[in-house]
Amino acid sequence: MLTRFTRPQWGAIAITAGALALAGCSSSSSTPAAKASGSPSASPSAASLTATQAITLAGQNAGKVTSFAATVNVQTAGEATTTISGTLEERTEPSPLVVANFGSVTAQGQSLPGGIEEIINSIAIYLKLAQVAKETGKPWVKIPASELSEISGGNLGQLLQNNNSDPLVQTQMLASSTNVKKAGTTTLNGVPVTEYTGTYPISAGLAKLPASERTKVSQQLQALGLTTEHFTIWLDSKQQVRKVVTSAQGSKVQETSTIQVTSINGPVSAAIPPASQTATVPASELGGSGANGSPAAN
Repeated sequence: MLTRFTRPQWGAIAITAGALALAGCSSSSSTPAAKASGSPSASPSAASLTATQAITLAGQNAGKVTSFAATVNVQTAGEATTTISGTLEERTEPSPLVVANFGSVTAQGQSLPGGIEEIINSIAIYLKLAQVAKETGKPWVKIPASELSEISGGNLGQLLQNNNSDPLVQTQMLASSTNVKKAGTTTLNGVPVTEYTGTYPISAGLAKLPASERTKVSQQLQALGLTTEHFTIWLDSKQQVRKVVTSAQGSKVQETSTIQVTSINGPVSAAIPPASQTATVPASELGGSGANGSPAAN
């Protein structure tokens, strides 16, 4: 039995961290557009664009990104109270992959010592947690897709695609704002950026997503009861997102996220932990319907 966290807390950690980490793999690959090796090269200057035009173009550019690296902070309160901070890298091609290091993680008021390291592909989520390593003797925990389906109501791919705490999904949705305005200019990581701020109805934002994305994201947002989102976004001279801060309050949860992009279309790779280094967590430990049990070594 995983003694420090209860089964619902394990479920909150696994779902929140997992969905956060792979949310962009679907969104960035769903738009049928040519892929570039960096930020889009042909783009009007920021000075010549209205705020609405800049946000719209940023949404189009976000749909062309095949990989990115970012720092992330997501806080939720309500039915599931979690805080996750750290770094993540995502790629969509040649196959979805995420490498994440969330050094600060809390769930239901409890801190997770050492945070979570993650490697995620379409087969499983691999988590590295100090507390579990003490109990299993294995440095990594493997959560197979089949186990996650028992608590998420869908397969791993659906779970990992259903999240709006991702700059690629968010930027496309922001184009629905009717009150976006320019707020100033600054520099992020040595890159000159222009700041924009506004709000948008979630329903209008969903209409800006490709049809293949819309239903998945809509289901998650409806479950959370989110209706309106406030945002501040920083775009570079090519109208590529470099930072986005969003906040939304719903009937079941309140969420605030800060994501700062540190690279675009760079390489992302990871070595999947071998079976000898992993312990498998059953659905019963993740808040599923199974009986209590201990993690089983692979």
